[in-house]
Amino acid sequence: MATKRRVTAEESLPARHPPPWSTRNEAYWLLLTLRNPLPAGIYDPLEASHPACTTSGFKGGLGMVQIVRYTDTPCGSYDELLIIPGNFEVPGGSLKGKSRMRISRIYVSQQETMYNGRKNWNIPKHLARFEFSCELVAKGGKPSSQLTVSVFPSESPAANAPETVVPFFHATLKPMNYVPAFPYPTKWTAALLSTTFVQPPLPTGEDELMCGTQSWKIFDAVAATPKARIIWVEASGDDAVDRQGHWPDVKPWSIGLWLEDATLDIPAPEEWRE
Repeated sequence: MATKRRVTAEESLPARHPPPWSTRNEAYWLLLTLRNPLPAGIYDPLEASHPACTTSGFKGGLGMVQIVRYTDTPCGSYDELLIIPGNFEVPGGSLKGKSRMRISRIYVSQQETMYNGRKNWNIPKHLARFEFSCELVAKGGKPSSQLTVSVFPSESPAANAPETVVPFFHATLKPMNYVPAFPYPTKWTAALLSTTFVQPPLPTGEDELMCGTQSWKIFDAVAATPKARIIWVEASGDDAVDRQGHWPDVKPWSIGLWLEDATLDIPAPEEWRE
């Protein structure tokens, strides 16, 4: 068994930022549908060791890959990549027997939100490095005609390094400029997309920053924006990425959503233990 790495006094654990959180961001939602059995890599090996992640509780429904560029959070600014396979059966708590969404795998660009996301809501955050081809959309402005997103293992060298580094995730997003922007949520999106998540307890990693938890957690994550756009999505295949166990082999739909100047509010969770 590996020895758990303890954080030194010089490093110290990140500051605690308990819920609720109110955040601002720009987000890109890549819709998908998955079936049982879920693909390899849908969980990080650490979280895959939990019994809830190895049973047949997946119930299907609409899922998505989300790329989020946070500009204002209790932990400061950071980037995020996550996958929601769809709905899973809830084994306890106030929603026992029902099906709700679950974030199965997620990467962020800094340690403070990794630590707090795991502590607060059982969100299984791990570190990665992000590259975007253009800046955030300026308030009142229009998005670029094309945005490329690349996500790399956290230990990989930066883009200006002499050696070539292949991302484990790469996508190109193109706004449908002929379709007007619209506010989100709407009645039809509310019917399609649940805002309630149920997350299983997290195992503890070798690093103290990869903290574990003991209870299940239920919470709502409510996103809103005055300006959402429909986008074309091109997710790169095996010829352009090297997943290396970092990301599952999934193919999003060819359309998705671009949320400009969005808000995301996450309250304190309901908790229970099995």
